Amino acid sequence: MTLKTTNIQIPLVATIITLLAIGVLVKLGFWQLDRAEEKQQLFDDYESQQTSEAKLLSSIKDLNADMHRFTYMSVSGEFQPTPVLLLDNQIQDGTVGYNVLGFFQPDSSELPTQLVNLGWIPAPTLRSDIPEVELPKGRLTLTAYLYFPSQNELTQNSFEYATNNDSVRIQEAAPNALSQEFNLIPRSHLLLLETPKNIGWQRDWEPQVMKPEKHYGYATQWFSLAVACLVIFVIAVIKLNKQSKKEEETQ
Repeated sequence: MTLKTTNIQIPLVATIITLLAIGVLVKLGFWQLDRAEEKQQLFDDYESQQTSEAKLLSSIKDLNADMHRFTYMSVSGEFQPTPVLLLDNQIQDGTVGYNVLGFFQPDSSELPTQLVNLGWIPAPTLRSDIPEVELPKGRLTLTAYLYFPSQNELTQNSFEYATNNDSVRIQEAAPNALSQEFNLIPRSHLLLLETPKNIGWQRDWEPQVMKPEKHYGYATQWFSLAVACLVIFVIAVIKLNKQSKKEEETQ
């Protein structure tokens, strides 16, 4: 079936399919551009805090990701000795391991117990071995970055308690779920430990996500495919009309 506009024939079905394809490709391109902007903002937020002075955690009101993502802050108190949470499937330089998380009790009674990520440790050879980790002792003043982890709806968090130590293997660092499991005040953030440098383990808090440049590259690919679809369609229509014109001339 074709549409005829003046002397030009346009195949209806092919036109609809082409327009739908172009629409989808363009939408995917703009989606990648949006993702690039989100990632760039994430990196900008992190970089902007590298030269900032630490704010007192008690002075930060209305903790939310839009206003305080990667805010550099300080808090004094001490770690609770147990439990020690081991965030599973964390990769550092190609090696699988765990991020070690502990609960930190601030000196200020106005502040609830804080969940702190102290860094990465390699995993034992045997999956059945859950490492025994001892958290720092005594009163400490920490500087750390506020972090608001996104919750993966497809991940079912589980709590695998070690039989021979106080470690608990978890699949997701979801502060609210962890607070509920251990009967603490719910929260949406955790702290990424920066100092003291002599406590904790290997850590690099730069966002481990796809770089904005890759998203821009993917956007360019989607837009290029949309243009290619349009060009192919135009060429096909031109050929169709040339063929029809030849057939008319031979009759």
